[in-house]
Amino acid sequence: MIATTYKAVFNRLLHPLAATLARAGIHPSVLTLATPLLTTVNCISFLRHKSVGVFCFTMLLVGCLDALDGAVARAGHKASALGAYLDAMCDRYVDIIVGLTVAIFTGYWLLVMIVLTGGLLVSYAKARAAMEVPVDNLEWPDLMERTERGLIFLAGLAAGALIPWHPMEKDLFWWTLVVLSVLIHATVIQRMLRAARFIGSRRMR
Repeated sequence: MIATTYKAVFNRLLHPLAATLARAGIHPSVLTLATPLLTTVNCISFLRHKSVGVFCFTMLLVGCLDALDGAVARAGHKASALGAYLDAMCDRYVDIIVGLTVAIFTGYWLLVMIVLTGGLLVSYAKARAAMEVPVDNLEWPDLMERTERGLIFLAGLAAGALIPWHPMEKDLFWWTLVVLSVLIHATVIQRMLRAARFIGSRRMR
């Protein structure tokens, strides 16, 4: 919902840097492919140094890079359907790499997998609807989009490591995963209902 609602604001903030990179000849696909690569390096480093604070901060930086490729494509007039497809695929790899890394670190395999599969289904629900009828990205301002999921996930991971509070003997990251599991799968249902409405109305035109 954050990314969809405030997309125009983010684009304006990123435009100066994006324009500079475009003028320097940086192709947006280089930034797109760098995101899963840097994520992998960061995750491997995290499993070695085990500093949650460092990991969360560096993942936020990688997230900023992830948001930059589209802005560079628009600034350099290189936006394309193939670029958008590549970006979406790399995003899914980033989510999987981060999820598996955190599951290894915390041992919360079941909850992380529920969150991860829910996130993948949120994306698939829109992509599959687009195979049936024309849809616009701005038509999907749903509860738990990728930006919200990522920020809450990292905030919960940091809180679990830094705040010594364990309700019912569970750390705050465990509770974050429980809440995310419910909200993300509620978003899947939200998107399925919206997709059903779009398909039903637009196929009749």
